[in-house]
Amino acid sequence: MEKLKDFPSDESIRKAMELAWTDHHHARNQTWKTVQMVAVLGAGLLTIDFKYENFWATLSAAILVIVISVFGIFITWHHRKLERRKFIHIMNCEEMLRLHRDDLIPLHPGDDSIKSKPIEVQDSAVKVPEKFNIWDVVSFCKHNTALFILRMHCAILVFAILIVIMRYISSRQQL
Repeated sequence: MEKLKDFPSDESIRKAMELAWTDHHHARNQTWKTVQMVAVLGAGLLTIDFKYENFWATLSAAILVIVISVFGIFITWHHRKLERRKFIHIMNCEEMLRLHRDDLIPLHPGDDSIKSKPIEVQDSAVKVPEKFNIWDVVSFCKHNTALFILRMHCAILVFAILIVIMRYISSRQQL
Protein backbone atom coordinates (compact mmCIF):
# COMPACT_ATOMS: atom_id res chain seq x y z
CA MET A 1 0.00 0.00 0.00
CA GLU A 2 2.90 2.35 0.75
CA LYS A 3 4.17 1.97 -2.84
CA LEU A 4 0.88 3.18 -4.38
CA LYS A 5 0.93 6.24 -2.16
CA ASP A 6 4.23 7.44 -3.70
CA PHE A 7 3.15 6.78 -7.29
CA PRO A 8 1.90 9.97 -9.04
CA SER A 9 -1.72 10.10 -10.12
CA ASP A 10 -2.67 9.96 -13.79
CA GLU A 11 -3.76 13.60 -13.51
CA SER A 12 -0.33 14.60 -12.19
CA ILE A 13 1.34 12.72 -15.02
CA ARG A 14 -0.94 14.40 -17.59
CA LYS A 15 -0.13 17.82 -16.12
CA ALA A 16 3.61 17.09 -16.20
CA MET A 17 3.28 16.00 -19.83
CA GLU A 18 1.30 19.14 -20.68
CA LEU A 19 3.99 21.34 -19.10
CA ALA A 20 6.72 19.50 -21.02
CA TRP A 21 4.85 20.12 -24.29
CA THR A 22 4.44 23.79 -23.36
CA ASP A 23 8.18 24.09 -22.66
CA HIS A 24 8.97 22.36 -25.96
CA HIS A 25 6.71 24.71 -27.97
CA HIS A 26 8.06 27.76 -26.16
CA ALA A 27 11.64 26.75 -26.99
CA ARG A 28 10.70 26.05 -30.61
CA ASN A 29 9.08 29.50 -30.91
CA GLN A 30 12.19 31.12 -29.46
CA THR A 31 14.34 29.22 -31.95
CA TRP A 32 12.24 30.46 -34.88
CA LYS A 33 12.35 34.02 -33.53
CA THR A 34 16.16 33.94 -33.40
CA VAL A 35 16.40 32.95 -37.05
CA GLN A 36 13.86 35.66 -37.95
CA MET A 37 15.94 38.29 -36.12
CA VAL A 38 19.12 37.14 -37.81
CA ALA A 39 17.39 37.27 -41.22
CA VAL A 40 16.16 40.83 -40.54
CA LEU A 41 19.67 41.86 -39.50
CA GLY A 42 21.00 40.23 -42.69
CA ALA A 43 18.56 42.32 -44.72
CA GLY A 44 19.72 45.37 -42.75
CA LEU A 45 23.30 44.53 -43.65
CA LEU A 46 22.39 44.59 -47.33
CA THR A 47 20.58 47.91 -46.90
CA ILE A 48 23.58 49.48 -45.17
CA ASP A 49 25.95 48.11 -47.80
CA PHE A 50 23.87 49.47 -50.71
CA LYS A 51 23.13 52.81 -49.06
CA TYR A 52 26.61 53.75 -47.84
CA GLU A 53 28.87 51.69 -50.12
CA ASN A 54 31.49 52.00 -47.40
CA PHE A 55 33.65 49.11 -46.25
CA TRP A 56 33.66 50.17 -42.57
CA ALA A 57 29.89 50.60 -42.42
CA THR A 58 29.41 47.22 -44.06
CA LEU A 59 31.97 45.60 -41.76
CA SER A 60 30.30 47.04 -38.65
CA ALA A 61 26.87 45.77 -39.69
CA ALA A 62 28.34 42.40 -40.71
CA ILE A 63 30.02 41.96 -37.32
CA LEU A 64 26.62 42.43 -35.68
CA VAL A 65 25.04 39.85 -38.02
CA ILE A 66 27.90 37.38 -37.47
CA VAL A 67 27.79 37.71 -33.67
CA ILE A 68 24.01 37.34 -33.55
CA SER A 69 24.20 34.36 -35.96
CA VAL A 70 26.69 32.64 -33.66
CA PHE A 71 24.37 33.23 -30.71
CA GLY A 72 21.51 31.86 -32.83
CA ILE A 73 23.54 28.74 -33.54
CA PHE A 74 24.19 28.24 -29.81
CA ILE A 75 20.52 28.83 -28.97
CA THR A 76 19.40 26.34 -31.64
CA TRP A 77 21.91 23.76 -30.37
CA HIS A 78 20.80 24.29 -26.77
CA HIS A 79 17.13 24.04 -27.72
CA ARG A 80 17.77 20.75 -29.51
CA LYS A 81 19.20 19.37 -26.27
CA LEU A 82 16.15 20.71 -24.43
CA GLU A 83 13.87 19.16 -27.05
CA ARG A 84 15.47 15.76 -26.49
CA ARG A 85 15.04 16.07 -22.70
CA LYS A 86 11.40 17.11 -23.07
CA PHE A 87 10.63 14.27 -25.48
CA ILE A 88 12.18 11.75 -23.10
CA HIS A 89 10.06 13.22 -20.31
CA ILE A 90 6.92 13.14 -22.47
CA MET A 91 7.57 9.57 -23.57
CA ASN A 92 8.09 8.53 -19.94
CA CYS A 93 4.77 10.14 -19.04
CA GLU A 94 3.09 8.36 -21.95
CA GLU A 95 4.59 5.09 -20.74
CA MET A 96 3.29 5.67 -17.21
CA LEU A 97 -0.17 6.36 -18.67
CA ARG A 98 0.14 3.09 -20.65
CA LEU A 99 -0.28 4.88 -23.99
CA HIS A 100 2.52 3.09 -25.87
CA ARG A 101 0.73 0.57 -28.01
CA ASP A 102 0.92 -0.04 -31.74
CA ASP A 103 -2.71 1.02 -32.13
CA LEU A 104 -2.27 4.24 -30.13
CA ILE A 105 1.27 5.64 -29.81
CA PRO A 106 3.74 3.14 -31.25
CA LEU A 107 7.35 3.46 -30.19
CA HIS A 108 10.22 3.29 -32.64
CA PRO A 109 12.48 0.58 -31.20
CA GLY A 110 15.69 2.06 -32.60
CA ASP A 111 16.55 -1.04 -34.59
CA ASP A 112 15.31 -2.79 -37.73
CA SER A 113 12.56 -4.71 -35.91
CA ILE A 114 10.07 -1.98 -36.79
CA LYS A 115 10.27 -3.04 -40.45
CA SER A 116 8.28 -6.14 -39.57
CA LYS A 117 5.36 -4.04 -38.34
CA PRO A 118 2.52 -2.70 -40.54
CA ILE A 119 3.31 0.46 -42.52
CA GLU A 120 0.82 2.46 -40.43
CA VAL A 121 2.77 1.61 -37.29
CA GLN A 122 6.10 2.34 -38.99
CA ASP A 123 4.89 5.76 -40.18
CA SER A 124 3.48 6.80 -36.82
CA ALA A 125 6.18 5.41 -34.53
CA VAL A 126 7.67 8.02 -32.23
CA LYS A 127 11.22 8.27 -30.97
CA VAL A 128 13.44 10.75 -29.21
CA PRO A 129 14.88 13.34 -31.63
CA GLU A 130 18.43 12.51 -32.62
CA LYS A 131 21.41 14.45 -31.34
CA PHE A 132 23.16 16.33 -34.05
CA ASN A 133 26.79 17.12 -34.58
CA ILE A 134 28.55 19.80 -36.59
CA TRP A 135 28.69 17.61 -39.71
CA ASP A 136 24.90 17.30 -39.80
CA VAL A 137 24.77 20.96 -40.85
CA VAL A 138 26.37 20.11 -44.19
CA SER A 139 24.91 16.62 -44.53
CA PHE A 140 21.74 16.97 -46.54
CA CYS A 141 20.83 13.35 -45.82
CA LYS A 142 19.54 14.50 -42.44
CA HIS A 143 16.64 16.89 -42.28
CA ASN A 144 14.48 18.21 -39.49
CA THR A 145 13.28 21.60 -38.33
CA ALA A 146 16.10 22.20 -35.87
CA LEU A 147 18.73 21.38 -38.52
CA PHE A 148 16.96 23.68 -41.01
CA ILE A 149 17.10 26.55 -38.52
CA LEU A 150 20.75 25.79 -37.74
CA ARG A 151 21.54 25.80 -41.47
CA MET A 152 19.75 29.14 -41.88
CA HIS A 153 21.91 30.69 -39.14
CA CYS A 154 25.04 29.32 -40.82
CA ALA A 155 23.92 30.51 -44.26
CA ILE A 156 23.26 34.04 -43.01
CA LEU A 157 26.63 34.04 -41.22
CA VAL A 158 28.41 33.01 -44.45
CA PHE A 159 26.32 35.57 -46.38
CA ALA A 160 27.51 38.35 -44.04
CA ILE A 161 31.13 37.30 -44.51
CA LEU A 162 30.72 37.25 -48.30
CA ILE A 163 29.14 40.72 -48.31
CA VAL A 164 32.13 42.08 -46.36
CA ILE A 165 34.59 40.41 -48.74
CA MET A 166 32.74 41.75 -51.79
CA ARG A 167 32.61 45.28 -50.30
CA TYR A 168 36.33 45.07 -49.49
CA ILE A 169 37.18 44.01 -53.05
CA SER A 170 34.91 46.71 -54.45
CA SER A 171 36.46 49.43 -52.26
CA ARG A 172 39.99 48.31 -53.28
CA GLN A 173 39.11 48.53 -56.97
CA GLN A 174 37.81 52.09 -56.55
CA LEU A 175 41.19 53.24 -55.23
